[in-house]
Amino acid sequence: MLDLQTGFLIEMAIVIAVAAVIVILFNRFRQPLILGYLVAGMVVGPFVIGAEFTAGTDASGDPIIVSAEPIIQMLARLGIVLLTFSIGLEFSFKQLRKIGITIIAAASVEIILMIGIGYQLGLALGWGVLESGLLGAMLSISSTMIIVRSLKESGGLDNEKARLVVGLLVVEDFAAVMILAMVSGFVTEGAITTSQITELLIKMGLFLAASIVVGLAVVPRLVDYVGRQRSTELLVLTVIGLCFSMAVFARWIGISEAIGAFVMGVIVSESKFLGDVVRRVEPIRDLFGAIFFITVGMLVELSLFFEPKFLIGALIITAVFVLSKMFSCTLSTFMFGFGARSSLGAGLSMVSIGEFSLMIAAVAIGSNAIDPSLSMYETIVLVTTLSALIVPYSVKYSDRLTRAVETRTPRSFVIMASYLNLLVRNVRSRSKTSRRLSNEMRDSITRLFIYIIVMATTLIVAANAAPMLPDLAESMNINEDLLLFALVTGALVVVAATMYGVWSRSIRLIEISTSEAMLSTKSAENIGYHDTAKALKWVFLAIYTVIGFIIVSPMVQSIIQQGIVFALLAITAVAVAGVAMWRSVKTIDKKLEETFKRRAFASMDTSSDLAEIEEIIAALERGSR
Repeated sequence: MLDLQTGFLIEMAIVIAVAAVIVILFNRFRQPLILGYLVAGMVVGPFVIGAEFTAGTDASGDPIIVSAEPIIQMLARLGIVLLTFSIGLEFSFKQLRKIGITIIAAASVEIILMIGIGYQLGLALGWGVLESGLLGAMLSISSTMIIVRSLKESGGLDNEKARLVVGLLVVEDFAAVMILAMVSGFVTEGAITTSQITELLIKMGLFLAASIVVGLAVVPRLVDYVGRQRSTELLVLTVIGLCFSMAVFARWIGISEAIGAFVMGVIVSESKFLGDVVRRVEPIRDLFGAIFFITVGMLVELSLFFEPKFLIGALIITAVFVLSKMFSCTLSTFMFGFGARSSLGAGLSMVSIGEFSLMIAAVAIGSNAIDPSLSMYETIVLVTTLSALIVPYSVKYSDRLTRAVETRTPRSFVIMASYLNLLVRNVRSRSKTSRRLSNEMRDSITRLFIYIIVMATTLIVAANAAPMLPDLAESMNINEDLLLFALVTGALVVVAATMYGVWSRSIRLIEISTSEAMLSTKSAENIGYHDTAKALKWVFLAIYTVIGFIIVSPMVQSIIQQGIVFALLAITAVAVAGVAMWRSVKTIDKKLEETFKRRAFASMDTSSDLAEIEEIIAALERGSR
């Protein structure tokens, strides 16, 4: 049996050599390099993962046997630290301000929707609460490496759709680091409780605030001083040392080392020598990033790929992810005023999970709290592979698919979508110049925030109170099921009331913003902001119904075990949303049809927004012939 040092060197030589050959082939056929690394790991994994080495002898003279698997997992964690540090280097505060609040809000809505959908999918597949939460987290983040490369190959990054996608990816990367830190805490504790979430969020908030305030005062100046010495070795050692020091400190206080490395990367990005740092650290990041993805492939059990049950589950998750990601990205970006074509193009471009999902899976695989029979790790690797094969084609043909959707969509929906999108863009532009609109929006947003806080507090209190019900029922001599029903019913009443408050405040915001935004256009005369506000009221009812059902469905499932009853509630929520959307369509369609009939005999002096709608309709009519 080989000693540890010799065996490790031989295994690394085999892994790197095989990886180089496979990656060359993948690069030759223009496939994502991440897939090449995963395949390389799967090829060498059976020969490497089970190897054992001697690491000296114990007190009795017997050899100490060391397995290769812990070493491989250690290399994977090392790769996570360097990858998150490099992402932090690219995520500066200046870039965050450049992205804009609109993209940040759209990405936040999209991430929340995907987490909810992934969680519900896990429960539907029979997974536990922890596993379902991890699935939602992994499905919420797209692959920056794969998607950006596909965008470059399909037309570059200098267009509206590409800039929108890159902005979403940057926000997702930031959110992914936070999710990764939370996942590390959850798998360590073995469960997800509201008290753990609260404690972890407070701890992360304090760590971020203290690290950024203190770090910005010291670290950039230190890096600038080292950079002026013109020593490449000294610069690399300094920044890598800072990276691992912060990672160790984060681990010491009880949060993920990944967030420590990321925060240090953000702090170092404020240095004047950022360009030199990125150029020097990039080769190290690429090396350990490759090792990380290879180790991910090595830890996969290939025998599972021949089991029909496993393959069917992975295919279901892939299909749900692709459709849900398209829907959530398109909806969220369209809601915040991006054009229908750009929004749909962004949705088609974001259908690939990648590096952060694999990082979350790599962290979760070492936890005893994860049910091994679910094969979650192998499932995510396969879903990553399938989605990575889909995204180059969805990006390449996104324009063609967008045109196909436009030509096959009923004209009423196209008219409504086009007009509402123009309206949102008017509101965004007018809010910068109108003090009345700005004040009203500020007041409405404040009230919306209060409603959301009340809703979240109610859910947290109800979740914390649920485990105490058996003892309370015993002490009060009351039926436990009755207490549970009362608790859930009371919580749902409060949630329903706050959701109504959110909806009513949204309607008020719509009425003020639409009237203000349309003052300088003929739309105010021809269509009228009251009708527009009425239509938008039903749009928001549809959106809030779907989001509300996703939020409260875990609570409802806790008291409704019969699948048919829960399915009827889901169908009811979908029906309410569908009816609300139909009322919106009919309202806008009726008013616009009246406008176009009147304009047939009016002068040609038209407002730009109605002219754009007419151009869209004309294009659709030409395309249908």
